[in-house]
Amino acid sequence: MTTEQFKTDVLSVKNKLYRYALSIVCEVELAEDIVQEVFMKLWNQREKLKEIKNIEAWSMTITRNQCLDKLRKKKMHVVDLSEAKYQISGHHVSDHLSINNDLMEKIESTLELLPEKQREIFRLRELLGYSNQEIEEITGLDDTQVKVYLFRARQKVRASLSKILNYGVETNQAAV
Repeated sequence: MTTEQFKTDVLSVKNKLYRYALSIVCEVELAEDIVQEVFMKLWNQREKLKEIKNIEAWSMTITRNQCLDKLRKKKMHVVDLSEAKYQISGHHVSDHLSINNDLMEKIESTLELLPEKQREIFRLRELLGYSNQEIEEITGLDDTQVKVYLFRARQKVRASLSKILNYGVETNQAAV
């Protein structure tokens, strides 16, 4: 792989890798370091990249593994959807979300209660916009598992949000 091919095929997903790493490690500097390490690994393996069908999914998988390795080393806990607390490019995302702060807190707390796989698949699909097939490649799960985890995560999030939107009054979900 030439330098130009590397730039177009690999470096073009830099922002997605960064957002994904940031959603896992919740530290701007650590996420930047992880993306840098991922690019170094990919550059060192650039000849093998010709054989890879979906370089973006492969890059996401490497990013995920790097994040999990860093978290294990630092003995940190994974926290999802606390993006409202991040400082990105000198702007606080929470400034944009202040109107729906209660709703964001509820979504965050709901996602924290999800099992790890459901949380990860929900994040990849709903927050980062990956297709089920791309999620399969990133996580190594099969199609059925991805669909089941996503369905269950959506159910739990939907149930939690409906309580807020209905002021705590239980409604019949079958009628909806």
